[in-house]
Amino acid sequence: MTAWQNIPRRKKIYREYSALFPVYDDVMQKIAKHMRDAFHREDLNVTFKFRVKSFESYFNKLIRRMQNAQCDDPYNITDIIGFRIICPFMEDMEAAEQIIRNNFTIQSSEQKGLHHTFREFGYEATHLMMDIQAYLPENEAHACTSCEVQLSTTLQDAWAEVEHELVYKAGFTPFDIPLKRKLAALNANLTLADIIFQEIRDYSRSIQSQTNIRRNSLYEQISIFSGNKPPKTVDIPAGTTPPTSGAYDAIPEDSIDNVLLKAISAHNDGRYNDAIALYTRLLENDNPEYVQSVILSHRGMAYMAQSKYHDAITDFTDALQFDPGNFRAYTYRGICYRMTGDLTLALENFQHSLEINPYQAETYYSRALAYYDMGDDHRAIEECEKALNFNPEAKTINSFTDFLRKKIFSNS
Repeated sequence: MTAWQNIPRRKKIYREYSALFPVYDDVMQKIAKHMRDAFHREDLNVTFKFRVKSFESYFNKLIRRMQNAQCDDPYNITDIIGFRIICPFMEDMEAAEQIIRNNFTIQSSEQKGLHHTFREFGYEATHLMMDIQAYLPENEAHACTSCEVQLSTTLQDAWAEVEHELVYKAGFTPFDIPLKRKLAALNANLTLADIIFQEIRDYSRSIQSQTNIRRNSLYEQISIFSGNKPPKTVDIPAGTTPPTSGAYDAIPEDSIDNVLLKAISAHNDGRYNDAIALYTRLLENDNPEYVQSVILSHRGMAYMAQSKYHDAITDFTDALQFDPGNFRAYTYRGICYRMTGDLTLALENFQHSLEINPYQAETYYSRALAYYDMGDDHRAIEECEKALNFNPEAKTINSFTDFLRKKIFSNS
């Protein structure tokens, strides 16, 4: 038998593949719809790419597999139908993989790029082999029964396109050392960018989470259900540590961003003096004016948590000197004026805040409390309804609104 007898015949393969192509295309469309529905239910933002191999691509791959002496079954091409799920961030890949596993039958998986040493860079992605028999027509015995699903980040996907075009398809030679170095440098930068994007996202979430905790604590503090009395501050004896969430001690002080996160964590843990000291340290840096304004607002809130309203007012006033558009500083200063009994100044500050940004549930709620203090329950309800327009699930605002309605009804 000559070598030629083992070589696939293009015309014969073309007829067979062309007959199956509509079947593959129909299967692909059905799976794509199910994938989109599954990801939509989980509210995970990804991009989908999918295709059925063209005959030319299929035939060329078949020839390459025939040339590979280690390939046991060259005709067992499992990526005739291919899906690529592209995630914005590295952590989304794990969530995306779980959605696929929960909704489809996975035969096997492979982590591409795990074999690289710390000196190497290359395409990294998760490859899943999916069983598609349930999507095939009952009488179709010759079709491939699996397809490939690739999970990657946006940057990994960009690299895969480059690598496929320049290396895989073009037969990139390893002897071209300058080009090889350029490709390695490019991929190293893309890999580093993925890591940095994820770190930025993690930091942003930490800041937002800690800020929300602190803000919710503030609005509990100013609620009327405490009898309008400032909360008691806890004096921590020297040399002892208050109970904490554990976040404070774990945060390094290796950057301005981390010092700010540590300050907010200290604030949320009730370490107000530690928080104030960290905010003060940050203010000593040569920061842009808007940054100074934000830090002063944070420190002012720490003073508020200690019921040091006059110190807080000073910080919020300074914050507005640095950034007149800092609407939150107006709101917080208004809260301080309300807590010290100066309701006219409180309302003026709330008004200034809402003129800059009228989409603030917290400020409408704060203004509702000021009107309540003034004895104007009807105006207070109006402000609560404005606040609930933006945050209908807010328990504190809903409780206050119910309280006002019952009060008005009992007095009518």
